[in-house]
Amino acid sequence: MKIKMLPNWYKKLGFLLFITCSFISGYSHFMEGLTGQTFNSGNYDDWIGKELSHVFDILSILGLIIYMFSKEKIEDDYINKLRLESFQLTSFIGLAITIIAYAISEEIRLTLDYFIILFLWIYLVTFAFKKRIY
Repeated sequence: MKIKMLPNWYKKLGFLLFITCSFISGYSHFMEGLTGQTFNSGNYDDWIGKELSHVFDILSILGLIIYMFSKEKIEDDYINKLRLESFQLTSFIGLAITIIAYAISEEIRLTLDYFIILFLWIYLVTFAFKKRIY
């Protein structure tokens, strides 16, 4: 079965989009975690609002998705099989983490984008790991 995918050069575009947007949207969260206080920099808050930070979160997720849907340099049926196995394993791991997180904590305050980013990262790691092993 022929799967339509983006050309290989989209990997670079997706990775660049992910890194850039993650850095921009995650800066204030990083500073809050580093200092333990709410980050209140007048310049940063004026330049990047909450809505624009959310847009950068969405663009970083889009960058990972573009990276995932790009072809490898050498594309064959075996790579497609590895993609399928990685997606299946990632689905099981993601569901297990979600169920365990909700079972442990009654009052979980994670938004959907945390779970999406976790799912995409687990997929990329398992695909890279399977590709290196086989």
